[in-house]
Formats: sequence, structure tokens, C-alpha cells
Amino acid sequence: MIREDTPVTISIPTLVTDRLILRCWQPADLAPYAAMNADEETMRYMDGTIGRESSDRLVTHLVGHWHLYGFGMWAVELRESGEFIGRAGLYGPTGWPGVEAAWSIRRDLWGQGLAVEAGQAAVHFARQHLHVDHLVSIIEPDHRASRRVAEKLRFGFVELADVGPWKEQAIYRLDLQVQV
Repeated sequence: MIREDTPVTISIPTLVTDRLILRCWQPADLAPYAAMNADEETMRYMDGTIGRESSDRLVTHLVGHWHLYGFGMWAVELRESGEFIGRAGLYGPTGWPGVEAAWSIRRDLWGQGLAVEAGQAAVHFARQHLHVDHLVSIIEPDHRASRRVAEKLRFGFVELADVGPWKEQAIYRLDLQVQV
């Protein structure tokens, strides 16, 4: 997938959709992201809530992913207001079953199609810039809303499998020849 002998210079492009801007993380994102990660309902399918320090470390991990692999998770904001509303993008550390498309939107904005819109932007970026033939999405099996997002993006269910520290995750796959 990625050549280890090729240095990567960090460059996080900005993606603009009808309602969203997917962009590089900023210091002002840390507090609202920590608030998202402290919300029990938002984190119900992601091993529970995390505090501010862990949330900040997660952001540095997500930004570092861009440097190491040339792709990663964007901070997501509403175009109209500039308000931070979550994260979306691509993730693929060593040992992962493929490059993953993932999303997490602030709970008060659920049900508006924002995760689908952000996911479409990430899939389009992968088609244009990554040399992979497919993407995966790894979703807790009971997380019906996230599974619906994957299905709207035309990911198809493949299997239940253990991924990283998580047992029996629903693995979805999208062949990149299929247009979203």
C-alpha cells in the first residue's frame, strides 16, 4: 500500500462540499472535539467517552497520520458558520484491513446527511489521490446509523471480524471503481 522508503511531507488539503469544509485541525477544534468525545451517546459505539487529554492526543495522532501516510482524518466544519462539527476522512494504520473511510459528527446534527456528505468527499479524495483498489469501513455491529451511512456511500457488508482491539466489527467494503 505505502512504500516505507518514501518520505512524506505533510500537506492536508481542504475539501469543500455543499455544506461542509473538511480541513486541517486547528487549536480551536480541541475543546469542541473533546466535548464530542465526552458525550456518552456520541461515544456509545466507540468504547465509551474520553477526556480532554486523551482527546487532544487523538487529534495529534490523526494529524500525524497525514504526515506518515499522506492521508488521514479532517476536522469538519459547517460552511455557513465555520463551526466545528466533527471529523471524517481516511485511516489506515499498520495491521488495518485496508484504508478505512470513517466519520463522526456532533450528535445535535445527526440525521441531516452530514456524515454521508463528508464520507463522499473522503471517498472522492481516495479515488483521486490514493493507490488502493478499495476502502473499508469498520463499524460496531449495533451502530445502525453508521451502517446506514456506509450503505448510502455504497459500501457493502463483507463480514464480522476482529480489528485492532475491537471484537466482531462489521467490515464494509467499497471498490473504488464504483462511483459514489
